[in-house]
Amino acid sequence: MLLITHEQTSSTDTGIVGQVLQEEGYAVQTHQMFGADPDGTPRVDVDFPSPEDIDAVIAFGSFSHVYDVAEDWIDAEIAYIAAIHRQGIPYLGICFGAQLLAESLGGRTVRSERMEVGLVTFETGYTCPVPPGPWFSWHSDKVELPEDVEVLASTPIAPQVFRSGRSIGLQFHPEVTAELLEEWLRIGGHELDGEQGKEALRQAWADQEHHAHENTRELLDWFLAGVLQPA
Repeated sequence: MLLITHEQTSSTDTGIVGQVLQEEGYAVQTHQMFGADPDGTPRVDVDFPSPEDIDAVIAFGSFSHVYDVAEDWIDAEIAYIAAIHRQGIPYLGICFGAQLLAESLGGRTVRSERMEVGLVTFETGYTCPVPPGPWFSWHSDKVELPEDVEVLASTPIAPQVFRSGRSIGLQFHPEVTAELLEEWLRIGGHELDGEQGKEALRQAWADQEHHAHENTRELLDWFLAGVLQPA
């Protein structure tokens, strides 16, 4: 199981998703897109594992915006995701990871009309096995998808769950833990200016964390049993 992360935090970016995978006994390899050489020089790692060596990929979020990144690494990652999709290897993209999937499928990422942050619920289609909420959300972008991509759930702001073959995109963050939320507030809390207050956000998460984590486990059951190992 390959996990691709995009932020450097003192806590794991994979949150409860990584925890559940380890509990279930999956062999997990983490590919950190950004790091530093021993001398402190920033480094971007686009040397992805060969698709033949992995069974599934989960790509996590980022404070970057797809349309603002001009560096070559983003094209390399989109090309890698496209190759994963073409080969039918199960892929789960979370927020930024979902936006990269949309780009690889011929769609695009644009700025949303307003930020979507905090606990959300959404409307699900009759084919969507994902609970409607609560889920944690933190984004100011949305995907515009080709017509052949199935949208399974959405809010008035953005598509929330979409699927093409064995590739799935999620606009929300099923991986969040209290520790990870604190890291995001430290790194990107300025994005919340004029939005939901930090203390209100912490309290809302504390009230719903247990329920949200139950939803995450249900989502992963679907991905792992229904997508990774289809009947």
